[in-house]
Amino acid sequence: MGFYSEDIVGEIRSRADIVEIISEYVSLKKQGENFVGLCPFHSEKTPSFNVSPEKQLFYCFGCGAGGNVFTFLMKKENLNFSETIRLLADRYQIKLPAGKYDREISRDFQQRRELLRLNKLAAQFYHNVLIKTREGRRGYEYLIKRGIKTDTIERFQLGYALPAWDGLIKYFGSQGVDIKDLQKVGLVIPRKDNRGYYDRFRDRIMFPIEDVTKNIIGFGGRIVGAGEPKYLNSPETPVFSKGENLYALSMIKKDPEIDTIVVEGYMDCITLQQSGFTQTVATLGTALTQKQARLLKKYTGGVVLAYDADSAGRTATLRGMEVLAKEGLNVKILNLPVGKDPDEFIRKKGRDAFEELLAEAMGLVDYKLNLAKKGLDINNPEGKLRFIRKAVQVLTEIESDVEREIYIQKTATELNIPEQVLKEEIKKIKFPNNGFKYKKSQTRDNNKEFSKISPITGAYKAERMIIKLLIEDEAIREKVIKELAPSMFLNERTGKIAGVLFKMMQGGEPVTADSIFNLLDEDASSELSAILMTDKEFEDDDLVDPLVKKIKENYLKHAIKQVREQIKKAEAVGEREETIDLLNTYQKLKSQMNELKANLTSEKGGV
Repeated sequence: MGFYSEDIVGEIRSRADIVEIISEYVSLKKQGENFVGLCPFHSEKTPSFNVSPEKQLFYCFGCGAGGNVFTFLMKKENLNFSETIRLLADRYQIKLPAGKYDREISRDFQQRRELLRLNKLAAQFYHNVLIKTREGRRGYEYLIKRGIKTDTIERFQLGYALPAWDGLIKYFGSQGVDIKDLQKVGLVIPRKDNRGYYDRFRDRIMFPIEDVTKNIIGFGGRIVGAGEPKYLNSPETPVFSKGENLYALSMIKKDPEIDTIVVEGYMDCITLQQSGFTQTVATLGTALTQKQARLLKKYTGGVVLAYDADSAGRTATLRGMEVLAKEGLNVKILNLPVGKDPDEFIRKKGRDAFEELLAEAMGLVDYKLNLAKKGLDINNPEGKLRFIRKAVQVLTEIESDVEREIYIQKTATELNIPEQVLKEEIKKIKFPNNGFKYKKSQTRDNNKEFSKISPITGAYKAERMIIKLLIEDEAIREKVIKELAPSMFLNERTGKIAGVLFKMMQGGEPVTADSIFNLLDEDASSELSAILMTDKEFEDDDLVDPLVKKIKENYLKHAIKQVREQIKKAEAVGEREETIDLLNTYQKLKSQMNELKANLTSEKGGV
């Protein structure tokens, strides 16, 4: 990793608030002195991810991931330390030494920065064409006619792509940009005869698409005149994937208590936001994906699907609600009139009418039951039986016993049949093997992959306590460094931390948590975060001696055991001299252990 000066790292660290940065990826909620949320590094339903604004650290008590703001971005964005520094420096407009650390920046990272820069320039170009040029008047008038206000145009940085085949190419040519980079970001397309390129977007209203960190990653374009396709998106590029992003996500609040409206079109999203429904996002021309659902889960606890009411819209709604429900989101479905989309509905009926629709939005189970009933006459026996078969399937899929019971009662009342009839039918589906499909012995811990954290032993606990004290209490460092060495820390992760920590102390370097984090691997960073996020279990500095002795005792036990094994091996192959050397070492270790035990016996306290 690149070793930037402490001044540069310190300035970036002071500007990059960890709560602000992590909030772009995780929906955080204040809990006491810390913030909590669902961990972005493993799947969980109960928040175990903690962020401390005071300590500027994060730690997940579920999977053990932890560290500082640099560690988080390195892990989340798959960056090295130099790339993370560069990313944050760009964000906070902090100037870095030119070229000095470029060798530490990967080619992929450099390319990503360049492509994002080109997208930003393209967005500025399209926007200027729309609002400042005569050619752009066509696009501007179209938006005004559709009811889009000037401040909304500015807020969403809407633009217009000229009808010419090379409008954008000429602009970037004047900027000295390599046209092959424009192809990489999907702004131009090579001609079939390989004799040049042409603009991908022409005569279209342009919608810049941002990621959660407000980088422009791609574009959507709506045709102004006649032509197909009506909507055109950027292709898949190194910075843009339609199935992993959502339009206007960077503009909504992160609040699990507020439902987020999901629509299919850019204009639907913009019209709703302009009308005061600011918690609205749009998909990007594809069916809702699991990755998009996970992204939404970081922002909200509930989703209202507001898709078109035609057959294609119903299909998309069914698919989307299943995807969202699988991620544990509370799903509702907006009952739009057939042939209407949210944009058209609001323009014709108004904001209040849409708000009424929202209030009547149907829950997931109600929507499925209504769909199952569609086209059936439940007042005659045949229609009733067909509906019961479909309804039982829907009721069986409800995971919550309480929720299932409520819908069994509701459905039984509607059909005028005993609840027990539905329960028996559900049992046949849920427990086909005489009702004994699930046994307690089949229960498994699904989080085995997150069991990296060592069991808490006396020595391991002592190692963690000493590390915390050494970082937070300068007064004890000189005393401890004379008694212990990094090799005495037998846990793999605490050993790595001790190695860095002791080297700093021996070299007279300032000891700070951040400077240690920057020299640790992922596992050790998580360990250090866990240590620092844990409150002190004692205040009495007199307990430092027992901690030190506990670590030494554990180290000596381990060393004695190893030497015994080596003696056996040396004797087995007849290595007489080596055996004698090992026996001498063994006696020294035993003597040290006896001395340590004598001291422990004569003292009060301990770990």
